[in-house]
Amino acid sequence: MATTLATRKAAVLERLMAIDGARRGQLSTQYYTHKTVDGRKVRQGPYYVWQRYVRGQKRSIRVSRQQIDRVQTELARGREVQSILDELWAILEKTATQQDEHLKKKPSRSMPPVNVKPKPRSI
Repeated sequence: MATTLATRKAAVLERLMAIDGARRGQLSTQYYTHKTVDGRKVRQGPYYVWQRYVRGQKRSIRVSRQQIDRVQTELARGREVQSILDELWAILEKTATQQDEHLKKKPSRSMPPVNVKPKPRSI
């Protein structure tokens, strides 16, 4: 079983190493409306914004129209990286729990189980 987990871990790490240029977060589209001098509402945009959280704070960066396809591809790679990392965590946790199982002491047969009360002695 340990060999299988080690093989799976190596395969997952190889998949992770093959990914280049990934981003976390999302790409949002923004529009702005304003009134002209004659009172008409005009919508400006779209403006593209890459948004993500870094250490609990929201970060936003404008993205030009020429970069949209590349950024969307990198965001898809970022989701793939996250799924690979989730898989890696599952393998690592399984390995850790298997090591815990090997360290547990097996009760000896000479000792009575803990939940059994001794019989009262008669005098």
